[in-house]
Amino acid sequence: MSFSEISAFLLASTVLAFTPGPDILFVIVTSLSQGFRTTFKFILGLSSGVIVHTTLIVIGISTLIRQSHYGVHVLQVFAAGYLLWLAYKTYIHRLDSISLNKTDKVENYFLRGFFMNVSNPKVMLFFLAFFPQFANLEKDGYQVRLMILGLLFIGVTILAFSIVAWISSKGRERLIENPKFSHRIYWFAILVFVGVSTLLIIDIFT
Repeated sequence: MSFSEISAFLLASTVLAFTPGPDILFVIVTSLSQGFRTTFKFILGLSSGVIVHTTLIVIGISTLIRQSHYGVHVLQVFAAGYLLWLAYKTYIHRLDSISLNKTDKVENYFLRGFFMNVSNPKVMLFFLAFFPQFANLEKDGYQVRLMILGLLFIGVTILAFSIVAWISSKGRERLIENPKFSHRIYWFAILVFVGVSTLLIIDIFT
């Protein structure tokens, strides 16, 4: 992978990490009620789940490519369609405000984060659509590149969620609940989804 490809992946991952969703909302409400240290355990659990998804993706994509000569193109078509669907869903909810409610105390936040991530099929679908587009599947060694992308995504997730948790733990939930904040994040996510899917469509027909 080139420096530009890695930079593009890190930028897209950062925008997506800050996009409002169940995981980041739980991070916010936990930090508000339990503090940063406890929330960080939950963040580590979420990030650990990415390892499982990445490993399954490597195995699944390898099988697909071995069994079908058109495996990469099939994956690209699926990815483009799925990312456009995510862009559409994000557009629908772009005006939604972030509502924060206090969360109940959990016995083991690390395990809570891990199982929340692993048991969510939408996470697997997203990674299946997002990761391969930066891994150059047509070239040998894509398995290693997918694992590297998984590790980079873990790093971005930990950093982004930690920033959000720190801001929340300092009692700045008014900033997070600000409609302008969520509105801008949603639009950034839409641009990322549409941008990546457009590049995929161009690649399919060239």
